[in-house]
Amino acid sequence: MRRQLRRLMILSFVLGGLLALAGFRASLPRILILHSGSEGSAWVRGLDLAFERELQASRQPVRVERHYMRLDEPGSSPEVVRVRVQDARRAVDRLSPDMLIAVDDEANNLVARHENGRPDLRRLYVSINQPPSRYGYDGRTSVTGVAETLPLLAIRDVIEALHGVPPFAAGTASHRPLRVAALARDSETGHAELEQVKRFDWAPLQLVEAAAVGDFGQWKRGCESWAGKADIILVLSYRGMPLAAGSTKAVTGAELAGWMETACRPMPIGVSSGYVADGGGLSIAPSPEEYGRISMRMALEWLASDSQAAPPKAQEATHFDVALNATRLRRRGLNLPPLYVEAAHARNAYSD
Repeated sequence: MRRQLRRLMILSFVLGGLLALAGFRASLPRILILHSGSEGSAWVRGLDLAFERELQASRQPVRVERHYMRLDEPGSSPEVVRVRVQDARRAVDRLSPDMLIAVDDEANNLVARHENGRPDLRRLYVSINQPPSRYGYDGRTSVTGVAETLPLLAIRDVIEALHGVPPFAAGTASHRPLRVAALARDSETGHAELEQVKRFDWAPLQLVEAAAVGDFGQWKRGCESWAGKADIILVLSYRGMPLAAGSTKAVTGAELAGWMETACRPMPIGVSSGYVADGGGLSIAPSPEEYGRISMRMALEWLASDSQAAPPKAQEATHFDVALNATRLRRRGLNLPPLYVEAAHARNAYSD
């Protein structure tokens, strides 16, 4: 009898502890991180890693859920996109978060902006290339975030450093400015990136072409048609781009970077995270770690404040990552200044 009573007391204690833990967890502020891409992409992995580091460093008690829309995956037909958008909106309704962190233009355009009628839902945009007004965020006290600024000034500087260096010496001898073109996948992010490229002051360089294409076949034809017209091609967003028109199979990063480095006459410079890891020679791209660090700090600061408090001031992240493959660059007869080599070494993004 005494033994049974003791067992009942232990069981009651355990059940009480579990119920208390469940109650505590349920009472925690809830953050839903909504990614436009898939968990396998270098950009998303870098963001998630930075989010987790900030969460662990702060030790602020919050409950974090993630939802990946996977719009960069093969077979993202209009019907597939529609279903994935519906799933994302259901996730917001089901989880009823205190804060929605929407990453990239697609998540903001297709999901987050449709919550503009909910002033109780705090929203934080991350890495949008379009202005916040595009999504109806201006003047809303329930929205803030970190906008993306492509590192075009740094890219212009590195291109200027190539002026007079073979194979660009011919342009220098004729006093012709180096000519820049830009290619992106036909997507919300791709078009927004191209708008930044078009608005940027490239002088003394010359921007000659900027286009969004629907598949890898068009991408290759664009590069081929610009041979002799452009010296540099900026490689913008390309994840999830179909191999051909109507194809459900996407070009892999290795296929695209491999073709750009071996068959494309103008020199490619990646402006997309992961281009060098895919096999490219040089990339100067926004840093996912920087965006993740800044945005999660803003989110935690906002959640810790009074519910009526103003949101943290919107920011633009300006940090960028340099990555390079020296072998690829030497095949084009290029040696970059030591500053860029050291920058790539510093983040373990140099290969030879």
